[in-house]
Amino acid sequence: MLGAMSAIPSLLRVMTLRGADAMIIETGKSPLLRRRGNLEPLTTGAIDEAMLLEFLQSLAPNETLERPSQKITRRFAADGGQHYEIALEPTANGLRLMAKAITVAVPAPPVPAAATPPHAPATTQPNQPLQLERGNATVDEAAAKQQLAALLGPAMAAAKLARASDLWISSVAAPRMRVAGQLRDLHDHEQIDATALQAIIAPLLAAYGGQHDLALAVGDQRARVNVFSHFDGVAAAIRLIADEPPTLTQLELPAELGKIAELRDGLVLFCGPTGSGKSTSLAAIVAHLDATRAAHIVTLEDPIEYRFRARHGLIHQREIGTHCDSFATGLRAALREAPDVILLGELRDQATIAAALTAAETGHLVLATLHAPNAAVAVDRIIDAFPEAQARAVRHQLAAVLRTVVTQYLLPRRNGGRVAAIEYVPVNAAIANIIRKGEMQTLPTAISSGRDAGMIALERSLARLVETNQITATEARRVVGDPDLMNSLLPKQR
Repeated sequence: MLGAMSAIPSLLRVMTLRGADAMIIETGKSPLLRRRGNLEPLTTGAIDEAMLLEFLQSLAPNETLERPSQKITRRFAADGGQHYEIALEPTANGLRLMAKAITVAVPAPPVPAAATPPHAPATTQPNQPLQLERGNATVDEAAAKQQLAALLGPAMAAAKLARASDLWISSVAAPRMRVAGQLRDLHDHEQIDATALQAIIAPLLAAYGGQHDLALAVGDQRARVNVFSHFDGVAAAIRLIADEPPTLTQLELPAELGKIAELRDGLVLFCGPTGSGKSTSLAAIVAHLDATRAAHIVTLEDPIEYRFRARHGLIHQREIGTHCDSFATGLRAALREAPDVILLGELRDQATIAAALTAAETGHLVLATLHAPNAAVAVDRIIDAFPEAQARAVRHQLAAVLRTVVTQYLLPRRNGGRVAAIEYVPVNAAIANIIRKGEMQTLPTAISSGRDAGMIALERSLARLVETNQITATEARRVVGDPDLMNSLLPKQR
């Protein structure tokens, strides 16, 4: 285990990199980040009391400090120039440390619109790292979005023509895009002026604490943008979004997924790693649901991606930070808005998960994404979001409301583009019983043998893609959980 002199500063760096406004460490518990009103647990182990006291002593080396009987406040300067206010206070079970960033904002000076040529070459010289004072700066976000649209428009247009899914603009590197899962450079005439980029982004970062999400529209091209600071300057990660949500057929998803639209209540999870297309598949489900029945659908997104145009029902799209403070508060409000279906962009923390379970329990269909590699891990991550004392009750609640878990991976096709490999788990009585008992190690076997119940094991999906020559066996092995099972499903292995 790392000592306090390395562990606590490392956690503070994680806090800054993730754009959290505070970090809370209680002895015997995993650290928590507070970001935009949500508490997000870190996967690191618990910090003990001796480590907190050792760290506190390092902040005042000339003093002899004992275990505090009341709140103590100190300042800490990290190696990278970030400063923090540290508060340590006793609790009934030990000690609690609260850390907040208090650095001074030094945004780049504003640049007039005429001085932001969209085709100027990007500099390759590192910029000075930004030093940001969290939450104390003011910024005209609407004006910043207009400036970003003007600056990034040509690059976004070029990326769209190349059928890119993502675009990265950095103050210290040439723009790059992701096409069919591969990184590529943009053409020279689409380079971005680094000074103009920093002048626009720096005030946003000063106001929002080192990173910020926003939606951007350039003509008919929409994008989800995350702007962030890094060691050498600033950057923007841009996810290009089609105006209309795709259909299940266009995504080549199994027809079985259409059954999700027939559900009237419960929780449906779409899982997979970042960039696996979870949000896109979920948008296709919502569009399919609206095309097949009349329902009131409320979406909570960060930010809004696809724009839904209701056909048979009523769709209200709400953006976190614009129309509500957080997923948890937006979800609680949605329960008073008489929805039939609630779409959650992401299950991020205990408060959001608890509200989602309650909504599913009270007769609503809740659709949500979760970062997990398969159904078993998804269930464990939901349970692990709660204190151990609540685990049994949450397992029973989840077993009662979980209806379907879909996990997908996007893999490169042999002939270009990408194709989805799917694990599809409709939750029947046997699966619910496994969840209730906490016997998650038996779930993969239940899924692989549940073909008659409509289940699709990831190994079966991968074997089909290999057998039809859509992907290589090498690509399949990168994500497969049970290689022996996949090989047994391939004709040449029989």
